[in-house]
Amino acid sequence: MYNHPATSDQSSMVEIIRNHDWASTSLGPMSFWPSQLKCAVDIAIPSGAQIVMFCGDDFTAIYNDAYAPSIGTKHPRALGRPAKENWAELWYDLEPLLLKVRDSGETVVAKDRSFYIERHGVPETVYFDISYSPVSDENGHVLAVLCIVNETTERVGYEAKLKRLASIISSSEDAILGIDLAMTVTDWNSGAEELYGFSAEEIVGRSVTLLIPDDRVDEETHIVARIKAGERVETHETVRRHSSGRLLDVSLTVSPIYDADGRIVGASKIARDITPRKEAERVQELLIGELNHRVKNVLATVAAIARQTFSDANDIDIARATFDARLQSLARAHDLLTRGRWEAASLRTAVSEALSPYPPEQFDISGPDIDVSPKAVVALTLILHELATNAAKYGALGASSGKVAVSWDVSDTNAQLTLSWKETGGPQVTPPTRRGFGSRLIEALSSGQLRGHLDLNYDVYGVHCIIGAPLDSGWSDHDHIQSRL
Repeated sequence: MYNHPATSDQSSMVEIIRNHDWASTSLGPMSFWPSQLKCAVDIAIPSGAQIVMFCGDDFTAIYNDAYAPSIGTKHPRALGRPAKENWAELWYDLEPLLLKVRDSGETVVAKDRSFYIERHGVPETVYFDISYSPVSDENGHVLAVLCIVNETTERVGYEAKLKRLASIISSSEDAILGIDLAMTVTDWNSGAEELYGFSAEEIVGRSVTLLIPDDRVDEETHIVARIKAGERVETHETVRRHSSGRLLDVSLTVSPIYDADGRIVGASKIARDITPRKEAERVQELLIGELNHRVKNVLATVAAIARQTFSDANDIDIARATFDARLQSLARAHDLLTRGRWEAASLRTAVSEALSPYPPEQFDISGPDIDVSPKAVVALTLILHELATNAAKYGALGASSGKVAVSWDVSDTNAQLTLSWKETGGPQVTPPTRRGFGSRLIEALSSGQLRGHLDLNYDVYGVHCIIGAPLDSGWSDHDHIQSRL
């Protein structure tokens, strides 16, 4: 026994076993061991496989160097002692396996069999591939249980992590995909299917360049080069292509994928759809520009009104009241537009709001209920305010019998709005000897913001004003009126 050459890997347990006091064990001196047991030990001890033998009625332990690390601090005291002494914490689990082999002569095999053990003074759940087989004498009596094991704890843990990671990836709403270093798609989750429109069956095994706009293919080549260098590509914004061909704004993070040997074999990509945010940013930028333009128009209008109201004023209180009334008219127009989100407003409502400070029974308002642009609402509100103010001072609205007919129509052929203001029943009208601010404001708004024409007639029976303008939309850089007043 033990006549084989000793190597550095074998010498430790060979010496320990040779020098052990076997006479004090239930097995007795080695010279008394059955030949079958001696032969099994001779085979097991030099083996590179992890082998432990549980011998005799009390399952005395004999094991090799390959097995010793798997029992931690139980080595070397476990050698030559009954298994129950050193495997006490898992004896309830181990004993039935050993008894089954000893009593039935069967071999017990299992993959990734879990055991509870305290090999380093702390509780652990470990995993082994096991093959427990009988060592029998010539009469079939089982002398020992030969246990060939292979610890798989690390692999089982790694696979469990992979399963958890795969579960997280699969259920993630983010688009997560994997590629190899040749830019071939290897993995594809449901989030990627939702974002890009390709099913896993349609894209796995194909080039990731299917997702990349033609003008950005070099971007992917650069990303793969950085991944090969071990870099992580931090979150950045880019553009990718949907299966339908439409372009998507995405935020993208790319990280290297390593194999078990630590080599970079591909890249994982996490993408989020930021198209709604980018669209919101574009809309916000547009709105800010629109707001800036509208504010400039409003300020220019207010400045012009203030300058003309106060420049020749002899009575500051009257001028202030006039100015306040004009601002209130402008404010009513803005309130109306705000309710319509500054997109458009009803012309009928705009006319009614502009004339609301005056008795409604003195007005006859008629015309189709159409929507007009924001600039038209502001311009018409100010025009109607000036006409009404003049009528209250000198015309039909200054007399109880006075009437004003406000009407409009739209030409079907060229979308031309024609609005009429006609006073009747008031005092006789005398044409002004000079053009006041009100007249100049009406003319400037008609030709400027409305881009139309004005016919203002001081008929002896009442002022008659006709405004013609196209029904366009939007603000123009030429809409400011201060240069025309």
